[in-house]
Amino acid sequence: MKKDRFVVAAMTVTTLLSIGEITHAQLAEASTFSQPMMLAEASMDMKSMKMGDTLTTAHHATGTVKKIDATAGMVTIAHGPIASLDWPGMTMGFKLKDTSLAKGIKAGDTVNFDFIHSGDEYIVTRLQLAGK
Repeated sequence: MKKDRFVVAAMTVTTLLSIGEITHAQLAEASTFSQPMMLAEASMDMKSMKMGDTLTTAHHATGTVKKIDATAGMVTIAHGPIASLDWPGMTMGFKLKDTSLAKGIKAGDTVNFDFIHSGDEYIVTRLQLAGK
């Protein structure tokens, strides 16, 4: 009986190792996810993913600049609803990808802007006066 369990266990490990070269560490890590995960996904190389291309989406909005802090690289904008995120209109701070984006823009200006979500930040990638 013990020999049968050993054979079944050995066959299971051999099968799992042959599917995408899954290591013990990857199996242990995969078991901690709260959502089900296919074994083939456990062997994916996350380092090869282009995070900017596959995980970030540019969002477009229009709003009124409330404040620009060039030293901190931040802009506060009262924006309208953003359908791509299912957001209502609100006032919030955004990080500027480059402080030069705010050149010629001041508090009170109406702007069109694009931004991405990266980590825990929303980063403005395009900022221009509305109508230009």
